[in-house]
Amino acid sequence: MTLFDLAKKNIKHNFIHYFLYFASMIFSIMIYYTFVSLAQDPAVVARIDKSAKLSTVFDASSIVLIIFVAIFILYSNHFFTRKRKKEIGIYSLLGLRKKEIGKMLFYENFLMGIGALVIGIGLGTLLSKFFVMVLLRVMNFGGVSNFVFSLDAVINTVIIFVIITLITSFTGYRIIYRTTLLDLFHSESKREKTPKSNPVLAILSILLIAFGYFIALQPVNAISIWGRIGFGPGALVILVSVILGTVLLLSNFLPFLLNQIRKNKRIFYKGTNIISNSQLAFRIASNARTLAVIAILSATTLTAIGAIGSLYYNVNKDANASYPATFEYTVVDNASNQKALGLAEKNTKTPMTGHLETTVNHVKATSDREMPVEYSPEEGFSVIGQTAYNKLLKLEDNTDSEKADLNDDEAILIAPASLYSEETAKTLKNQNFTLQNSTKQKVTVKDALKQSPFSSIFGLIIVSDDVANTISSQKARTIQSIMVDNPKDAVALGEQMAKVLPEDAGFVSFPQGYEAGMSTIGVLLFIGMFIGLVFLAATGSIIYFKQLTEAYNDVATYDILKKIGLDRKEIRKTIAKQVLVIFLVPLVLGIAHSSVALIALSGMLQMDLTLPVLLSTGLYTLMFAIYYILTVNTYTNIVMGKEKQ
Repeated sequence: MTLFDLAKKNIKHNFIHYFLYFASMIFSIMIYYTFVSLAQDPAVVARIDKSAKLSTVFDASSIVLIIFVAIFILYSNHFFTRKRKKEIGIYSLLGLRKKEIGKMLFYENFLMGIGALVIGIGLGTLLSKFFVMVLLRVMNFGGVSNFVFSLDAVINTVIIFVIITLITSFTGYRIIYRTTLLDLFHSESKREKTPKSNPVLAILSILLIAFGYFIALQPVNAISIWGRIGFGPGALVILVSVILGTVLLLSNFLPFLLNQIRKNKRIFYKGTNIISNSQLAFRIASNARTLAVIAILSATTLTAIGAIGSLYYNVNKDANASYPATFEYTVVDNASNQKALGLAEKNTKTPMTGHLETTVNHVKATSDREMPVEYSPEEGFSVIGQTAYNKLLKLEDNTDSEKADLNDDEAILIAPASLYSEETAKTLKNQNFTLQNSTKQKVTVKDALKQSPFSSIFGLIIVSDDVANTISSQKARTIQSIMVDNPKDAVALGEQMAKVLPEDAGFVSFPQGYEAGMSTIGVLLFIGMFIGLVFLAATGSIIYFKQLTEAYNDVATYDILKKIGLDRKEIRKTIAKQVLVIFLVPLVLGIAHSSVALIALSGMLQMDLTLPVLLSTGLYTLMFAIYYILTVNTYTNIVMGKEKQ
């Protein structure tokens, strides 16, 4: 019998033991192939290629995916190889040389790699159409893509995973050559020593995390910590503080807390707590670095998905605020204006519901005190009368803004939305402005708003009609605002209008701007969700593998517990407590870190992130719960044997 035949027999007769590693490889190949094939799909390429930035994001994401998948497979291989050390020791006792054992393991790895490639690419091909549909949906493009099989994606996937297989095989060789026969037989009985917790470091961990949170939650202004040290250094301080605090929390604070619980006899000697507490103290301490990495990775994933999801949600929600009119342009000449209006009037798919020409004057203005937003008196403001403003509100069906009703000495100031805040609005109220080219010069700000009736004008002042009529400006211009039914479907009409208007008309199209925004944010959301899924699966699997390693090591311990009278239900309860803490600690830390980061981001971007963040956190917690139940069941079956039906 050749080594190759022996490798095949090993896989065939011990497939249940190979399954975890094999499943990890299939999942990794399926995910990578699906992602690469998306970039080859004609329906996606037709839209992604319009933006060089999106194409670059796809390429960069595929590199991140390769690195992470490679680390995940190497970790799975390490778990698998470590579990087989005793078996390798038996082969050595039977007379097989290390070189021959290495060849046999290579054949096994190679055969499983080929099988995983075939199954992974097959599953990826089936799933790719579904993911293309999801991508097109989040990009706000309808339609269903055709079934596409990408040979380039197959070749790319095969090359990447052949390289990874060679690396894992080389790792297996190193373990064989660097491990003695005695170590091979006693590898499963070896355990890391539980480090003693340091009370000083335990307290320091809480202080470091609290310090990072404190800085993150500071308002972004000149007098806060952000303003004093700058955004870059501030973010670096937060990262270092929170990461270091997380590591110390898991390696010192939690073991310290468990030691304090052990001293409380009423809790420690209740039920099976004496067993679960003792083992948990070891588990937390020995897995501190792994749990810290998972906590930080979970926080990063939740923050990224929450932030991108919130941007997507708000782009969809606030599109009308960014583009109050379906189409807007400056009237440069009557001929082009009539052509554009004619196209809108003749369009039957998205018929025109109305249009309005508004004369906008430009006025240099000075204020009686410092402006809370960036402002140059020489640049001044655009000014319109209240009647024109009210007509625009009616045309655009803007029910969020109240109609203007102003005296001659009153005005409404519309600040740029990106600089607007409730604090800014309060500061601007009752501020006096002197309009330099108006006979009635002084006006007082009655109200400050962020919703402009124009897409292309920021820093707008609305005054009474009498004041507007006294303004003489050499920079006056006429702006055409056009509204149509179903504006999101008017992309083709916008393209036609853009062709007949001169370049200096400053044509602004809601459907084209909405499509561009949704495409960009949609791709980012999809990639974030896709990579987030991989990160989630990997982090859950790492905890799963870690706990199974502990389970195989603990079989003898639980045999003793069975002999002293604990039944399956009591042992399962003990296991569930231990595993719950192992899953709960990184999840809670990840959610806490990401929540603080997203609250800070919400303040910076002036947007509500609540709903998207709750959805992403809820789904992440649900997936962790599934991994938890699976781990408890498998752990119990390992130490107790499968329950007889």
